Amino acid sequence: MLTPSAAREVADAYGLDGTATLTGPVARGQLGQVWRLDTGHESHAVKEWFATPDLDAASRDADLVDAARGHGVVTPRIRHTPTGDVATTVCTADGDTAVRVFEWVDLQPRTRRLDPVAVGRTLAGLHRAGAPSDEAVDNWFATGFGEQRWRDLHQRVLDEGAPFAGQLGALVDELVAVESVVEPHESTIVCHRDLWADNVLATVGGEVCVIDFENLGPADPSQELAMVLFEFGDDDPARARLLHTAYREAGGPGRVTRRGHFTMLVAEQAHIGQLACSRWVGASSESERERLAAWFLEIPDDPVTLPRIDRVLAAVT
Repeated sequence: MLTPSAAREVADAYGLDGTATLTGPVARGQLGQVWRLDTGHESHAVKEWFATPDLDAASRDADLVDAARGHGVVTPRIRHTPTGDVATTVCTADGDTAVRVFEWVDLQPRTRRLDPVAVGRTLAGLHRAGAPSDEAVDNWFATGFGEQRWRDLHQRVLDEGAPFAGQLGALVDELVAVESVVEPHESTIVCHRDLWADNVLATVGGEVCVIDFENLGPADPSQELAMVLFEFGDDDPARARLLHTAYREAGGPGRVTRRGHFTMLVAEQAHIGQLACSRWVGASSESERERLAAWFLEIPDDPVTLPRIDRVLAAVT
């Protein structure tokens, strides 16, 4: 794992000159965390993984990032090592640690109330940058969980005494019902596939900035548009209409016209819920259980349900 003392090792791995200072971690996700690296007159974001990934796979987002920037999407530049690699390992006191480095961008806190017009234009740029893909869509973005598995999961967390077991139990019928919308992805392109408010943030200057492209892959742009309408429409029909109109006027190829276009949103809700609960059961520390419980509770606090899907549809069709 990184520590502040690894600043020089990270800077040298990317050929960055000047006195190096590593601060953080300044942010954490499910798979890794981010540090700030200051070198001379420049600042950089350093991504560190909790478990070493396939470094070649970790760099596959570079083409989409470059293409998106060409379409006006605000996103940090990717830094390369002197040999042209995107991700590499550095030797630390605890052993080799996988890292990658980006341009530092000062970002405001997470909010779903970003300017919907700017979000719509940003998504259109991402989709115009995405190349067609004939790869299969991962189940994470394409399938539900199923009634029996939801009920078995509820019983499992109930037996383990999970503090959120009641919230899951109260929501199971709606979680099952909303999976009725699931349909195959169509006309897939390379999409970001992780456009929650954690990864679409305002800069200090007010621009909409997209980060963390590492979940990119094939998806139906209409389904990603539906997900963004839900997230940044924030259950407000006027916001959803503004976002949808801006997206279409900016040349976005997606169209949200039916419940099935919300498949990716429903699938992600199912798999996030399952993963959070399963990891909670297997967690060995109370702090990790608290973190996973908070992650799961994002679902009952803001569930994807048929009535909410229908409200978005009514706003944009």
